[in-house]
Amino acid sequence: MAERTDSMLLSAREVLPSVQNRLHMRLSRREFLRLTGSGVFAASVAGASHAVEEEAMAEERTFRRLLSPEGMVGGLRREEGPTPLPQAVWYVAEEPMGGLSYRFPRGSLAEARFLTADLLLDGNTLGVFVLQLQEEEEGLSFNLAFALLNQCQARLRFALEGVNQNRWRYEREGAWLKPMCGGDRVDLRRVDRMSIVVLRKSDKAARFCLTPVVATAEEPELVSDPVLPRGPLLDELGQSRLHEWPGRSGCAEEVTERLRGQLAEAGSHRPPGGRTRWGGLEALRFEATGFFRTHHDGRRWWLVDPDGCSFWSAGVDCVRVNTEAAYAGLEKALSWMPDLEGPYRDIYSNPEGERRTINYLKANLVRAFGSDEWYEQWSRIALAELRRLGFNTVGNWSDWGIAREAGFPYVRPLELRLERTPSVYRDFPDVFDARFEEEAGAFADQLVETREDPALIGYFLMNEPTWGFAAKVDLPQLQTCALDPEEVHHA
Repeated sequence: MAERTDSMLLSAREVLPSVQNRLHMRLSRREFLRLTGSGVFAASVAGASHAVEEEAMAEERTFRRLLSPEGMVGGLRREEGPTPLPQAVWYVAEEPMGGLSYRFPRGSLAEARFLTADLLLDGNTLGVFVLQLQEEEEGLSFNLAFALLNQCQARLRFALEGVNQNRWRYEREGAWLKPMCGGDRVDLRRVDRMSIVVLRKSDKAARFCLTPVVATAEEPELVSDPVLPRGPLLDELGQSRLHEWPGRSGCAEEVTERLRGQLAEAGSHRPPGGRTRWGGLEALRFEATGFFRTHHDGRRWWLVDPDGCSFWSAGVDCVRVNTEAAYAGLEKALSWMPDLEGPYRDIYSNPEGERRTINYLKANLVRAFGSDEWYEQWSRIALAELRRLGFNTVGNWSDWGIAREAGFPYVRPLELRLERTPSVYRDFPDVFDARFEEEAGAFADQLVETREDPALIGYFLMNEPTWGFAAKVDLPQLQTCALDPEEVHHA
């Protein structure tokens, strides 16, 4: 029996601190000894521990704190009147950096997992906002920049784990666009102030309404039925319904007629006189190698085309049928959504998933040329229009396959996929890991298919690594890389 009592006491010493911490219980030593002396202590502790865990988890799930602004900064003014969002308030920023400031007891956000609020940007011009969390008056500050679609309810749903700077950007959600992290890594236990300001705007005032900001442990729901004060945002052609401009297409028939006219004229567009078929200047020649190359004439560097002529590359990026509009939660904002299984089925991407998109440019091409021939006809139009406008290069992030097939000068991007090499910070790979060299070789192998193509000017290794968008790379994290810790220290 004594042995069993000792075992029970040991269990109590192990379990009770956890129980106390979870529920902030305060048992006196006498109460503790009274419990441990009873024959039902084990069952009591087990039952109490289970109840404690459930109650503590419920408390965590239900954590919710309303954050009220203490004032307005940067000339922001409040505007009275009804708003399209319940509990919202209208604000007007005449200048950038106009916004709201918030103060709260230090550590108020420590138990929260999300910040959330609903917003609606009035008018039809740009509005970019930044949410800042700061550790005391002169402390570190974290920034979250985001934009909004005009005339559509948006929901800020910021996962507070982002203050660790473990990622650069979050996915857009409905009318909440391009949430991007910046500034410093902050400790929520030290944060005692926040601000939401208009970072950038047009020459017009930015008018927006905002509901109270809530810090919560529960993930806020997505907006599935957004408020649209002016109705759908896009027409059946994919054009904004909030704007008017010269040359705006009036109907689908007009677009079809224009596309077919461009196709009919495609064969008539040629490089200007005195140029090679690549677009190089025939009057200034160097040695021809059959490929694009660089050459230094003793004074300056030149880009030389395959025929040996000097070449000034003038190109357009993103030559592709890539106008995908993310519409998850924004179905009401679209005037026209054709059947998923009909002739327009290819204009949808991932239609059953969270990141579903619709491509109205592709729809206009399908309408003009049919579902089987639109791509070929688009490629002819695209290259012809480049020539007509005086361009001689298909720039990066393009559908470069159409340029390769047509012998039109182009550059191409490479896609970095490090599936086995660990990262030491965001997408910065551990270059000292043995697997990195192998995957770097596979990365370079992408060029094999175009290495004999004379139309290839060059390639881009990557674009905008996310580690480059932090205020600083946290060097202590590098201790996790494969390099010897002593070498890391001296580096």
